[in-house]
Amino acid sequence: MGRMHWLSITGGLLLLCASSLYGQELPPAQRQTLPLPFQQLLQRQLERSAEGLALEGPVRPEAYRVGPGDVLTILIGGAFGQKLRVEVSAEGKLTLAEIGVLPVAGKSLAAVRDTVQRFLRPHFANVPIEVTLSRPRSFYVHITGAVPRPGRVRASATARVSDIIEAAFESPSEITPPPSSEVAQESPALLSAPFLRTYRAESSSDFMPALRNVLLHRRDSTTLRIDLLRYYTTGTLAHNPYLQDGDVIEVPSFHVQRDAVIVQGPVPYPGAYDVRPDDTVLDLLVVAAGRDGLHHLTEVRLIRKPAAADTATASQLITIDSLLQHPTRAPRLRPGDRVMVLEPEMATAAAYGFVRYPGTYPITHGKTTVRQLIKMAGGLLPEANPRVAYIERTRSFYFKGTAQATDLDFFGRAYLRQSLQTNRIVVNVADILEGKAPDLPLYDGDRVVIPRNEQTVFVAGHVAKPGYVPYQPGQPARYYILQAGGLGPQARAVYVFDAGTGQVRRGLEAPVYSGDTIFVDRQPMADTPEIAQLVLNDQISRRQHRILTVQTILTGISTIVGIITAYAAITR
Repeated sequence: MGRMHWLSITGGLLLLCASSLYGQELPPAQRQTLPLPFQQLLQRQLERSAEGLALEGPVRPEAYRVGPGDVLTILIGGAFGQKLRVEVSAEGKLTLAEIGVLPVAGKSLAAVRDTVQRFLRPHFANVPIEVTLSRPRSFYVHITGAVPRPGRVRASATARVSDIIEAAFESPSEITPPPSSEVAQESPALLSAPFLRTYRAESSSDFMPALRNVLLHRRDSTTLRIDLLRYYTTGTLAHNPYLQDGDVIEVPSFHVQRDAVIVQGPVPYPGAYDVRPDDTVLDLLVVAAGRDGLHHLTEVRLIRKPAAADTATASQLITIDSLLQHPTRAPRLRPGDRVMVLEPEMATAAAYGFVRYPGTYPITHGKTTVRQLIKMAGGLLPEANPRVAYIERTRSFYFKGTAQATDLDFFGRAYLRQSLQTNRIVVNVADILEGKAPDLPLYDGDRVVIPRNEQTVFVAGHVAKPGYVPYQPGQPARYYILQAGGLGPQARAVYVFDAGTGQVRRGLEAPVYSGDTIFVDRQPMADTPEIAQLVLNDQISRRQHRILTVQTILTGISTIVGIITAYAAITR
């Protein structure tokens, strides 16, 4: 008798499930009478359902809330094991044939499982009973506010707030409608259907969606304030909860100039942010820089606009360590505030040329020395020539003048301007590296250049064949000039420029070293018409200046003589 009772209950449950699934099918005649666009929508929905529902992982029975449309699978063990699929009704109830109706809407899946097992246990003793979720339901939610496509949106029970907001910013679904005459005959209202519309009118460019203050209104009258940007930056799921039946998502807007807080500086996401009611500097920095990004920052400055026009702007310097150690003491933010992330400048100096590892290296401004930099670069290579090495200071803040407010002639001013552009430091790098001279501290932007020892001497000027001559130790300037073809007919003087110190040695017998430059000067003369014109203009300018000076002196003398003559006539 008990076995027959068990079989009748099982048969009733099977008939119930079969009838519910059969009721979901549409009669062929009814399917044929649907307008073409609705048939397309139905076909797409069937295709999407066939692809399967995307899940983040196994559903947590304690967190999942059961509602209308959920399909539960009941597994009853024993010699005649059965598998039953039961769908939660539109009223949120689970109907078990010959046993009863269970209200399950809003309860967790774990609670529903316990309830079903407790109800079936008297009828199926000593057999295992399992209840699982085989197909999550879908339902409608509403999205309003500063989105291009507000309205009602279909969502699954595993969808989160971000899914609906992202869908509201996507382009509208394109559905190919039938000819207009067919639409007018079968469904005139289809011409104004929401899914055939485009975006609504664009809002003012001064307003942006307040994604840090998204409001999620539940059916039980509770409201959650969601910081969606915090979820995007840090992945905090508390700011991107699951959706429930009938939720209303409200996306406020904010004025980018009046209501925003500006974040500036070396962070991944600078810009204008809307302010939450309990916002602090730390909260905003987490959104703008991320959790790990905070550890790369040192200080920020909070600048607050004055409340009155005659009040000074308030500024507060805050260290990141103090924010992380005492997050509850972080300053609160107000609309109009500006958070400037300060980046300590890292001083660098470069070692170029024939060092083992040329490149740019971090230094301590004004403390790291030349020898320390060369050591960081791995030392000198065998072919390096430290005697001709030099140091360039690219960021000198000393004012050098413009050479305009001088009484120099044209060529003098040109030479001075060219000299002012030189940023080399007058120092013997070879003596520094050998310890014969005091070590030189480096500053941000300095460059130490170590050329190669080419074993040559450059001969230039008024010689027959100017160019590079192989270096011969101990030979004076006369030897290299002879190798370059000898002195020209207009030669006037010989100068040897030391490549290391820049010192000038004069004469044919001056000593020469590898890398030095020998220059043979000649009698001054103009090579081109342009130079000749410049020389002529300069001579004319000098002559006029002398004439003007003489005229001024003569005028002064005449004036003095006139005054003396007048004085003598009066006193006589």
